[in-house]
Amino acid sequence: MWAIASGCEGANSGLTSGSDSDSDGDSDGDTDSDGDSDTDGDTDLGYVGDLIGTVRSATGFPISGALVYVTNGDGADIPDNVYCYTCDDMTTKKWTLSNADGTWSIDQVPAGDRNLVTRKGFFQRQRAITVSQDVVNDIPVDKTTLPGANTGDGLDQIPNYAVLLNWYDRPEDMLSKMGLADLSPAGEVVSGTENFHMYNDDESYPSAIGQSSSLFSQGQDWINQYHMIFFPCICNTLSAGPNIPMLTTYVSSGGKIYGSCWAGQWVEQPFPNVIEFNGSDTVYNPGDIGLWNSFGTINDPEMRAWLAVVQPSQNLDHYPFDGGWILIDSLNDTAYDGHGVLADGTIGGPVVTTNWVTDVANNNSHPLTITYPYDCGKIFYSTYQVVENNPSLDIRPQEAVLIYLFYEVGE
Repeated sequence: MWAIASGCEGANSGLTSGSDSDSDGDSDGDTDSDGDSDTDGDTDLGYVGDLIGTVRSATGFPISGALVYVTNGDGADIPDNVYCYTCDDMTTKKWTLSNADGTWSIDQVPAGDRNLVTRKGFFQRQRAITVSQDVVNDIPVDKTTLPGANTGDGLDQIPNYAVLLNWYDRPEDMLSKMGLADLSPAGEVVSGTENFHMYNDDESYPSAIGQSSSLFSQGQDWINQYHMIFFPCICNTLSAGPNIPMLTTYVSSGGKIYGSCWAGQWVEQPFPNVIEFNGSDTVYNPGDIGLWNSFGTINDPEMRAWLAVVQPSQNLDHYPFDGGWILIDSLNDTAYDGHGVLADGTIGGPVVTTNWVTDVANNNSHPLTITYPYDCGKIFYSTYQVVENNPSLDIRPQEAVLIYLFYEVGE
């Protein structure tokens, strides 16, 4: 439901040939003898080639778990506003997922001119390729590099993001490291180059499209244009309380909210029964225990595998997190019955949290990074800031964790 992962139930992966139940002499499970996994009896006559390649971000780091598939026509466009994602049916396609280092391979692709689609979350690139028969076709990396801008013709698509600006916590710089804007030599977003909307709050940029209050003052359709809204630490000029109906409708319709550190009000007030913060849950900065730096263990195996590639010097069981202020006491996995996501990807059952990182030092055993679904949308929350008022060209360890999440569960 929340990531392009393995196609729909019953899909045929391009990784293995498997076995079929017909007698046409191939291994694809259809009734023609052309060696592919469709039933169109097309004219490739069994002439096939293999594909290999690598998926990277617009700034060059590898992307794990990206969906790569081959079609004879265009891939499906990503809707330009919030929507309820359903599984991508790969049943009649050759497809695979990229490895932790971004590499991928698809065997026995019908020879000829094809369309190659690469997708991760809300990022998608489509490119024409020619598959030569009886060889391994090494696909140029630019054909499977996730874009940093929309092209307007469907060939490159990126998310619609909105970011509230705050001098103390800077998700706009992190998004720039994902290729969505230029970075200055100091590691800050270059105003005017961003391919997302910025709203002035505790920080101001000339290219911001307005004050943070205008995010809500223009109505439900306005915020529903955004696939995800980033509420960084503080955001002093705006409060969640008056906007709760609009926020819950936004998330229920498929929107995503990220709140960090003192911005806990943006995840707590619309959905008060999921996170139990230390102390009062009703203040704008629930769980505030003062500034801390700590270490955590990475809980998810696939995140661990990717971090081992992009942060090879870090101990994944003693992984550093700086600029934290918040303590979560517990998580409730029985709240909002009927608004969760079931194993088959349909909406139902209670909301269940995912704890991606657990503290092993200063706040031992407490969650550091969590997500949870609500109907078609999703909530992201980190008890620490993206990076506390300290710009850098480097991707910091905790930024890498967040970047993984914004790709991995951005759907």
